[in-house]
Amino acid sequence: MTSSATYHSKPGESLADTYNIPGIVLFIGGVVGLACTLTAAGYGFAGWVAIGASATALSFLVSITLFVLEHERLRRLAQRRVPAPATARPPARS
Repeated sequence: MTSSATYHSKPGESLADTYNIPGIVLFIGGVVGLACTLTAAGYGFAGWVAIGASATALSFLVSITLFVLEHERLRRLAQRRVPAPATARPPARS
């Protein structure tokens, strides 16, 4: 179920929108990957550092891309729902 609002005015509303879940999961995976990569670097495993750094960077880039795409989708929905501006009447003459 997705939220009916085209924007999220309150903290936590974006979690109700299921379109954000892949981006959130990838971002959390990137944070975990970064921690694992730093741990591998601390222990001197150069091969795992290269793999972890690549996976972490890819995870962050994809998650940010998904967030931007979702933001643009919500912006387009909001623009479609805005009613056309009413024509202004000229002031009445006294």
